[in-house]
Amino acid sequence: MQNHGNKLLLGFLVFSLLILLVSMVYRKNPPVGLNEETVHKENPSTDVDEETVHKENPSTDVEKEKVHKENPSTGLRSDLLNMDPNTIIDHLFQNTKAVPERKISLENYALKAETATHWKLPGRLEEISGLAITLDNYLMAHNDEKSVIHEIDYQNGAIVKAFQLSDMKNPVNDDFEGIATVNNQVYLVTSSGRIYEGSRGADGESVLYNIYATGVGRDYEIEGLAYDANQGALVLMCKDPRRAELKEQLVLYRWSLDKKQLIEDAHIVIPVIEFTRHIEGKAFQPSGIERHPVSGNYFVVAARQKAIAEITPSGQVVAAKRFPAQWHRQPEGITFTADGTLIIADEGSGKKARLTLYPVSGYSSFGK
Repeated sequence: MQNHGNKLLLGFLVFSLLILLVSMVYRKNPPVGLNEETVHKENPSTDVDEETVHKENPSTDVEKEKVHKENPSTGLRSDLLNMDPNTIIDHLFQNTKAVPERKISLENYALKAETATHWKLPGRLEEISGLAITLDNYLMAHNDEKSVIHEIDYQNGAIVKAFQLSDMKNPVNDDFEGIATVNNQVYLVTSSGRIYEGSRGADGESVLYNIYATGVGRDYEIEGLAYDANQGALVLMCKDPRRAELKEQLVLYRWSLDKKQLIEDAHIVIPVIEFTRHIEGKAFQPSGIERHPVSGNYFVVAARQKAIAEITPSGQVVAAKRFPAQWHRQPEGITFTADGTLIIADEGSGKKARLTLYPVSGYSSFGK
């Protein structure tokens, strides 16, 4: 009798637990039949307008079907009662299971000509400099001296459109050294540290712009620009120092997009020797920088050394190696596609400029 009573008690506890779990799910996902007024009373936050939500989280415009696949708990409604209890428990707690961390480093790029894709660019991009990727996965590029921004389909190397930053008929002339995109905004930086801010334009459009003086140009010549989403800042990469005591080091400054000013005590100083430990030679002269979309580390190219290096946001040099010299006359620009493909831009130096795409080796092992 005692054993029978224990079994009854255990069964009652299991049944109570299932009822509790079901009720919790129903509170998060009300049945379809509930009207909007009832739902609003239970959760007043649902009257946030769609525009505000989109600004705070642009990913909300992902297709519902994709959201459902990524977060299956949104499907627990009318079919809940038909599920097996064990299925319900697994469904509720599956998001707590450990997911292998995806890591991609410089070592995952073979940098071999036989695995790369190469495109020759039109003559108007002979002096191509900076690169950046838009939200809809188009490649943006600019020349050194004019604020004309070209959108390129990196799948075939064709120019899709071009627009310019200008308050008159002609584009702004300056010594532009880098480009970054943030949502629908475009940023260019000059060698003297001025930042130009404008919206992404239509083909042939002249776009009004804002200009900001960072002050970095007093000490260094700027050579690259990147966007760091984690910091909410643009990263300015410095090359040639104005004073002798600042030589033999690579310096990165962060410029706040919200405050439109440099972030205090957020600059990074990396001795050049930390790069030359990995490659032969005594110099490492950077020409472009980009943040990796998966690892969050910064990747830097050096035109004269025909090299690339990976550094952490805190300034640790992870690795550095050379490009195949026959494919890279003068690497000036760098960016990554959403899947991690590395894109390098080489100036033409009297010939056609070139884009080179390097895929990630063994990317399937990273969850793709």
